[in-house]
Amino acid sequence: MNELENKDYIQILISLKERILQAQYNSYSAVNSEMTLAYLDIGKTISEKTKTGWGTSVIKQLSVDLQAEFVGVKGFSERNLHRMKLIYEELEANSISPQAVAKLHWGHTSLIFSKIKDKAEREFYIQKAKTKRGVEAF
Repeated sequence: MNELENKDYIQILISLKERILQAQYNSYSAVNSEMTLAYLDIGKTISEKTKTGWGTSVIKQLSVDLQAEFVGVKGFSERNLHRMKLIYEELEANSISPQAVAKLHWGHTSLIFSKIKDKAEREFYIQKAKTKRGVEAF
């Protein structure tokens, strides 16, 4: 390969690597959004069923059954199911769309809603976390 061909090759290689990395990032973001929405949907279901007479013991049983079904998958502890319910209820009570937090990692969403009670402050951190720099700050 002569020098011109080598420079062209290097540029193509860099371009292809960037495309692959972007595709990986886009895939991760899509999966993350879907999982966050699924967790919020679980929270909604638990919240609605609790209002119609389910006791808290059902959450414990759901945790056991979900963990048995999805062996090795984290996120279905009794504590996390309660968190899903509470976060859903906070979104509902404050008229915040689930889409507003769908781009956030569930861990960031959990952290924001468990540590910050002020609505304006939460909104600030939700917006901040949506940026790459903001996510790195967590």
